[in-house]
Amino acid sequence: MSRPDLQYRGMAKNVYSRTVDMASEILGGQEAVASYLGATPEMVASWATGAAEPALDFFLRLVELIEQKTVFAARSATVVRSRRDETPK
Repeated sequence: MSRPDLQYRGMAKNVYSRTVDMASEILGGQEAVASYLGATPEMVASWATGAAEPALDFFLRLVELIEQKTVFAARSATVVRSRRDETPK
């Protein structure tokens, strides 16, 4: 029988790792993520591999970065669709 607390910890590491991966893609790499957060590249690498978990404030800053990028992309796509729909055919 599996323990729910262990399952959650595994999921959390996965979420942290994915968050670091997405932020790395947005900012241009793990070193850029480290610079953005004021952390060391080694810390970021350990979060990416799941060897460690970031402090909550670091994690939330990364989530905020991803959210801003996602919202910007969604708004841009909406503008493009609106302009395309307004173009006479």
